Amino acid sequence: MAEKVVRTRQVTLHRLRHRLKSADEFFDVLDHEQLDELEDLDFGPVTVADCSGLWVQGSFRTKAGESAEWCAAASRTLGYTVHFADTHSAGLLQLIVDEAAYAIAYGQGYRLLPGEAKDHRFGLEFAIRALDPTHVHKLMRRRPGARGRTEVTLMPNGSAIWAFDVADAYADLVGSASGKSQAIQLSRSRPTQATSVDGGVGLQIRLATDPVELVSDIRTIAGILSRERRPELEFIDRIRPIRDTELVDRLDDEIDQLLSGTPDEVSLRLSAVVPMDLAERIEDVRAFKVRLEKSNRTYDEITLDVLLNQAKVLREGPRLQAFRDGRVYAFKDEACTHPVGSSKAIQWLEATAALPEDRHFAMVDGRWYEIDADYRVRLRQRVHELLEVASDLKLRAWRAGETERDYNENSALDPDLGLVCLDRHGVKDEFHHKWGFEACDLLGPDNQLIHVKQATSSSPLSHLFSQACVAVQGLEGSVEARQRFRELVRQQGRGRELPGDFVPTKVVFGILLKKGEAVTSSTLFPFAQVALVQAARVLQSARVPIDIEVRGIERASAPQSDG
Repeated sequence: MAEKVVRTRQVTLHRLRHRLKSADEFFDVLDHEQLDELEDLDFGPVTVADCSGLWVQGSFRTKAGESAEWCAAASRTLGYTVHFADTHSAGLLQLIVDEAAYAIAYGQGYRLLPGEAKDHRFGLEFAIRALDPTHVHKLMRRRPGARGRTEVTLMPNGSAIWAFDVADAYADLVGSASGKSQAIQLSRSRPTQATSVDGGVGLQIRLATDPVELVSDIRTIAGILSRERRPELEFIDRIRPIRDTELVDRLDDEIDQLLSGTPDEVSLRLSAVVPMDLAERIEDVRAFKVRLEKSNRTYDEITLDVLLNQAKVLREGPRLQAFRDGRVYAFKDEACTHPVGSSKAIQWLEATAALPEDRHFAMVDGRWYEIDADYRVRLRQRVHELLEVASDLKLRAWRAGETERDYNENSALDPDLGLVCLDRHGVKDEFHHKWGFEACDLLGPDNQLIHVKQATSSSPLSHLFSQACVAVQGLEGSVEARQRFRELVRQQGRGRELPGDFVPTKVVFGILLKKGEAVTSSTLFPFAQVALVQAARVLQSARVPIDIEVRGIERASAPQSDG
């Protein structure tokens, strides 16, 4: 029977941090501890198409007389000995393509390439340029200074990027992003079919196996990295590591002192965390080995107590450097015979620091970042984006002496505006069973939920934005609420009918500021801007996409006297 020809393979492509002058340098990049574990080790120079490289192969096997990691537990449960040996083959291909160095692992070959050899931004940089922002599947991110909180948001069928609640993602470090891409045409891609892309430290993608086509695919990927980033995805790379070496040394000195403390003394500043490149595999880990200087200890979990106990045996001064040089190895089994991966010990420690000039920093994955550095600028930018949404909706000017109730009722009397006044009419449901919730002040001609407010401070606007969130969540989450809302519209709108499948899709905030000026990021009260951005996050994370408009309401000019 003829062997099946494998024309493509799903692989993880890594780009190495440093450019290599020749393929002879590849061997120095490898994890030599892992090389020592290989049986039947074989390696040598290769040429793939027109590119030189290094191929390494071998097997990770259980030692003579030892069983696979699961055998001990099965033997105890069954009452008799179960013995099987494990053999895990490993291959690693390293290539120089147009002066850049790349690596593709096969089987257990990923164990041969240490994390510090990889370009940790490669996969993400590709995703920022190639992913379709309307068809994102996954986003993994960490909030610096939040004690290692890591969030993985999955949308199995794909969704627009805003559905991932990224309105304030400028404060997050994104570890990986995946989805579909129409921007890349590889050797074996179908022109009408989108390519699946998962970009993090490496790039998970289906590449050709033919040598000429494989090198062509790598060159295509490199070409996309020279393109402009997708504007919708630029937030992924907004936070960059600090490059000021004097500042980094100053922050390192502060953390070095903390490493001599007790958990009670330093727990507000130091946390044990999981490195981002291991976050999605941590559930498979049963044991860890921590190697710092000459110390080599085994633990069943990595906690702050563990890290501080390790630090106590280190000399003062080089403590943090020992964490930068040391490693933590993760294993599937308690006997530490089946590795899951390894990383620098510093990547298991997160720290926060503050300087007298009111600057705040966080160390994540061994690198320092300034947090909240441009918060006000980014907040104003987000508010500006919300205020710039174009609209055809007509709202009448606010007459002198009108209350909010007057304005809403009088607006509904204008036949040219097509509005229904629902001010002070509650919609009852299973939760809001006493007074109900106010779905909107006015219902627009295209069924927009319009919320109106005259404001001289932030407080009434904060209430307005909160009211809109309650309304959307109530109508979206309750069949009873939608049914009663349709009845209310029919009563107040003189027989106007909402469609049977109505759900809210657009919210409009109509705002009259104190002096009747235009609503801008300069005139909107500061706390109201924060509340608006928070409300937008909630509304744009709704089950059905919610469009948001912010409209300034003009004051009607005083009528001129005849005299």
